[in-house]
Amino acid sequence: MANPESHPQSPVERLIAGLNAAFDWWLFELGEILRLALGFRKPNLARFEVTAGDEITAAEDDGAGAIGRRHISLQLDDNSFLYRKVKLPAAARKNIERVIGYEFNKYFPISAGDALFSCRAIPAAAAAASIEIEIWALSRKLIDGYLAMIKHNYDIEPRKLFIANRAGETLITRDVEREQRLASANERVRYSRALNFLIAGLLAALFVYPVVRMDAYLETQRQEISRLEKQAQPVIETRENIMALNQRFNELIDRRQEYPSRANVWSYITRAVADQAILDRIALNGHKVQLAGKSKSVERLLRSLEAEQRVGEVKIVGQMAETRDSLFEVLRLDIELKE
Repeated sequence: MANPESHPQSPVERLIAGLNAAFDWWLFELGEILRLALGFRKPNLARFEVTAGDEITAAEDDGAGAIGRRHISLQLDDNSFLYRKVKLPAAARKNIERVIGYEFNKYFPISAGDALFSCRAIPAAAAAASIEIEIWALSRKLIDGYLAMIKHNYDIEPRKLFIANRAGETLITRDVEREQRLASANERVRYSRALNFLIAGLLAALFVYPVVRMDAYLETQRQEISRLEKQAQPVIETRENIMALNQRFNELIDRRQEYPSRANVWSYITRAVADQAILDRIALNGHKVQLAGKSKSVERLLRSLEAEQRVGEVKIVGQMAETRDSLFEVLRLDIELKE
């Protein structure tokens, strides 16, 4: 067999090599057509065996030494195959390979996409509820490495690959040519999709560009408005504060005019309480003042309040209770004011 040349080929040499490969392929296809027409369905096999050290050795060749696209039988040691026997529902008989592919990770430590596998149903009764399936699997990368060695050493490009065990029994069949066609078709599909997306993107850009320009202009106007608002914010806040203070001032004037005799209630209540209590709440409601807080001595506070001339009756609302630190007593008082 001819080995690949180590030096770069000229354009003429590449053209001649391509024509030779095309001619070999045409002869092979013609031979296959004649073989099928004459009833000889067994393909010519170039037999190879994997020996110790993963070396490829050519065995007896049924194809009379023809090169180019070939049917190859690759013989491996039995321990190269992964084998499992599983049980599946009888309904899986019609789509065994698809069912095995879905659950491949349950049976083997590799994914279905990285493996070559075949399966066979063990004959069982037609009415059986389940069937037994034998599965053989190999790493796809392992077989790709062997095919690369065959192509490099023997200049053979496989068309179909029959992977056999040590006894010569074919366990897994691989249609290499079909895989190449599918890969080429997928590549064309990806290229077509990318081209379609590019065209769609260009068309969309023609429509979107004016909108984007308008959005950019609107964004500049929004930023300008925001800048002006920030500049005006201190003035607006000052004006709002002045209006709030003015409203509060007017409310105080109205309250003073409504209750002229109670304007100084806070002063003498505060004077009477002094430091005898810590108040949490003090509220004026008509002629009553409500106090809430805590005191070291509620009794002394009551005497101080009752000593005020404007203070009438002082009532304790609810029960007095000690605080957590036991130094104060909680108080709630209602104070009746005199006219």
